[in-house]
Amino acid sequence: MACEQCGGDGTRALPGTNCRTCGAGGDTAGREPAGHPGHGRPAGRALPGRLLLLSRRNKLLLTGAVVVAVAALTVSAADLYGDTSQASEASRGGPAGGAGDDIGDLGGAPQRIAPADPPSDAASPPPRQATPKPPAKVRPPQEARGPAYSAWAGPGCTGGGLYSEENRFSDGDDGWYTVSSGGHRGDGCDGRFTAVPMSGRSTKDSGGRATWSWYVGSGYDTCSVAVVVPAGPRDQDVAGRPTTYNVLSDPDDPGSVVKVFEIDQTELRGSGLVVEKVPVHDQRLTVQLVDRGVDRGEGERTGAHHAAAQMRAECRA
Repeated sequence: MACEQCGGDGTRALPGTNCRTCGAGGDTAGREPAGHPGHGRPAGRALPGRLLLLSRRNKLLLTGAVVVAVAALTVSAADLYGDTSQASEASRGGPAGGAGDDIGDLGGAPQRIAPADPPSDAASPPPRQATPKPPAKVRPPQEARGPAYSAWAGPGCTGGGLYSEENRFSDGDDGWYTVSSGGHRGDGCDGRFTAVPMSGRSTKDSGGRATWSWYVGSGYDTCSVAVVVPAGPRDQDVAGRPTTYNVLSDPDDPGSVVKVFEIDQTELRGSGLVVEKVPVHDQRLTVQLVDRGVDRGEGERTGAHHAAAQMRAECRA
């Protein structure tokens, strides 16, 4: 039969076959012949028509491909926009090149905080009353242990210890004399002291002695003795350099020396010195000043005297 498209002598194409003369398909009745767009439908409608002829599966595949292509175009546009924005920020000296460095200098990005709830106008419940604990038992502080024995002795002192002088003589400034003030005043003492002339030799006594003694009782092996060095009106009155003190086991025997100590009175005028661990014998404590010393020379050494003032004995068990 003749072809409906070209009118040729070729046999009409069966469905699914093409005309041997013009190539038209057997199911293309009413369509434009290939290569002749002006004799049928407009060429612009050929693609939609072809899409309509696609199977459902092919349409789904085509739709998916279109979605993927659109997404790819969107991402590309976003990247392009972002690069353009960063370039514009850099050209304006924005965060990419300036402020970001400042934040780094401050130790990182600023912290962000959430606003707190406003304080409530409702009255808060009263605080719970704590149950008071019973007061702990308070022990009275222990009294500081003072000396079991303490007493003063010396010129012008009454009560407590004893003071005595041996071989005292009067010869003006060359002999023994009493200075009315400069020693310890109080505790039963009136502050006077005795100026004792020196023997003139640094290692030998001439017999002048001043003795302090205390009966301290039993239970003591040693005691401490505070020796007052007075401040007289003249340096010659307090000029032992040094002054020698003997500790006696028998107050009536100058030869019973068990300990010796010396004090440079010229360095301690107006003050004193505590001598520790002075031995006790037969419940008695005895200290004796002897007159050895040089009283000749320049300055205060001429007419120099030892000063015999107050002492305090303290004993603890």
